Amino acid sequence: MTDQRLTELDDLKAAWQSLDRQLERQNQLAWEQVKDRRLDTAREGLRPLYWGQAIQIGCGVLIVLLGVAAWSRDGRTNAVLVAGLTLHVYGVLAIVAAGRMLSLMSRIDYAAPVVAIQRQMAELRRFYALSGMALGLAWWLLWVPFVMALAGLGGADVFASAPLMVYIGTAGGIVGLFLTWWFHRWSRHPSRQGLARFLEDAVTGRSLRRARAALDEIRRFEQEHEGT
Repeated sequence: MTDQRLTELDDLKAAWQSLDRQLERQNQLAWEQVKDRRLDTAREGLRPLYWGQAIQIGCGVLIVLLGVAAWSRDGRTNAVLVAGLTLHVYGVLAIVAAGRMLSLMSRIDYAAPVVAIQRQMAELRRFYALSGMALGLAWWLLWVPFVMALAGLGGADVFASAPLMVYIGTAGGIVGLFLTWWFHRWSRHPSRQGLARFLEDAVTGRSLRRARAALDEIRRFEQEHEGT
């Protein structure tokens, strides 16, 4: 009887171990499915960003064409030449920045560990924020050569006919840049962390926030699973 009971206990133990392994495999499969869905969410979340960079490239090309048309026009003045070259350089930088963004997005390896994907996404967010701020803030001053180039296409020289507008516009742009810098530093004070996070999210963009949220959710689940 003792041997029979030991055999029954061994069989029961083996059955429990088999059931435990089966449940573990099912849980693993379920987690992999959830992970795949979250990664798809992160990937799809970047789709609007792809279109945004394509639009930026198109706008950059148009600005380059405007700049070239201004600085290469017959009878141009030195002021129109400088305005055209300024727009030309800005347009090229906008195209290069968008190309870099597309390159970073295409290099994200969604088959890699989540920590590695998060690092790649962080690099993408950093470049997007810095390039977006640089290209956007430039318009505090860039609108002046933009107007000068447009007028130059019609044969007018804004700097010669209305130099005060150019001076005031440039001075106003410098003041605007200074105020933007001051507000950025003011918002980074420890007592205004909520405002700083809001501004950071605004600069980052909705697409990158969605992708980051999906990856963070995966990482939290992995850490909880590793801790159990």
